[in-house]
Amino acid sequence: MNRYRIPLVLQILVFIIPINIYVIGDWLGTGIQWALFRYQQTYLGNSLITITKDITYVLTGVIGGRSGISFMLWAAGALLFIIAAILVICANIYEDTSLVRKASLVTITGAVFLTGSVIMQYGIFFSSQSGFAIPIGIPVIFILGWWMYQEKFEDLRDDEPEDEETAPVL
Repeated sequence: MNRYRIPLVLQILVFIIPINIYVIGDWLGTGIQWALFRYQQTYLGNSLITITKDITYVLTGVIGGRSGISFMLWAAGALLFIIAAILVICANIYEDTSLVRKASLVTITGAVFLTGSVIMQYGIFFSSQSGFAIPIGIPVIFILGWWMYQEKFEDLRDDEPEDEETAPVL
């Protein structure tokens, strides 16, 4: 079994798990946010908003201020998750455990950026006049990153012959 697949599955989980559940204002809207997109229900209707659309809103000036900074922190965190996924894929290709450790540090840094994004938008206690957030996936990402960092991912291939000196005598 190739143990490099475990970090790849963990890194894919970062993109699949819902990271943030939020309420806008005094229940004007609600939403669920993943790393690369969010689903939002407001009195104006339902929306599926990708991270590229958020970046476009900030760059064109549609969204600014605290929300603009929050969106850019989120985008930076998502970019770090993409970089970590690329590092894990490279670790699978080149069978290099150091790339898994680097990817885990990048994943943890991305989680820090996402935490900063939520704090920027909703305050240190994740609640303000602009609404509140429940960052359910951020602790999970920290745990996944820490586990990938501390775990030893040696390659356990069965196709290599054992050394005669270390082979058990039957």
